[in-house]
Amino acid sequence: MSSFEYLRSIGIGYYYPGNSLLHRMNARSKIIFFLLLILGLTLTSSPAGLGVGLGIGLIGFGLAKVSLKPCLRTLLGISPFIIFLFVLQLFIFRPQTSINIIWQWKFLHIYAGALHSALIMILRFVSLVVLLSLMTSVVSTLEMNHGIASLLQPLAAIGIHTDMLVMVIQIMLRFLPLLALRMEQIAKSQASRGAQWDTGSGGILKRVRLTIPLLIPLFLSTLEQSERIADAMLCRCYGVSARRSHYYEQRLNLADVLFILVGIGLTILIVFLQRLGY
Repeated sequence: MSSFEYLRSIGIGYYYPGNSLLHRMNARSKIIFFLLLILGLTLTSSPAGLGVGLGIGLIGFGLAKVSLKPCLRTLLGISPFIIFLFVLQLFIFRPQTSINIIWQWKFLHIYAGALHSALIMILRFVSLVVLLSLMTSVVSTLEMNHGIASLLQPLAAIGIHTDMLVMVIQIMLRFLPLLALRMEQIAKSQASRGAQWDTGSGGILKRVRLTIPLLIPLFLSTLEQSERIADAMLCRCYGVSARRSHYYEQRLNLADVLFILVGIGLTILIVFLQRLGY
């Protein structure tokens, strides 16, 4: 049964309630903090900088008192994709000079620079997954909705409907667990009717033949669920008012400002370590 338990392999998109320091911060400060770190990890190619970002994510899980197991299950679930990217980077990397070859066979060559580049790519990928998992663990759907809407509010002056943009982002993030749950239900239903999901024989072609009957009902189910969500939003008059009001008005305090400054400092450190050659 574990071969089609897709929900257990996704750790991004779940919110874990708590009373930690990260949970008590304002939604806008948390969003800015994590976006700054994600930007720093995207811009840097320094192993030390990426290690700092990964360490911040692991420390954040400890401060938030949130289990790291869902994030590890996510990394384990996408490990074939990570390995594929690693191997692809090894063989497509071509330096300007044909030196430092560490392995070659006929027309295949692996350079020392390719190995370094592949390891940097994997470290960046893992760090980003850890930070995204931490962000969704300490920022609830309502907080993220209000926080992003507040941050994007200046765009309304030029005619951009920020509320609709925020809702699209929210649905995209929160649909991942729902899709995984629906995939589990469809796979278990097909297994109860004779589909051999747990057998390892047959190779890749057999897995493809089993996946096609899974994707078609998943696609149709997703369309039906999208229609239900749209009908529910229309019944609640979503989009009728030009400006939405909120029951709770959140304000930034000194702790939130300091939290943002810490995020700026850590992002500068991550990027600046590359200048120092680390």
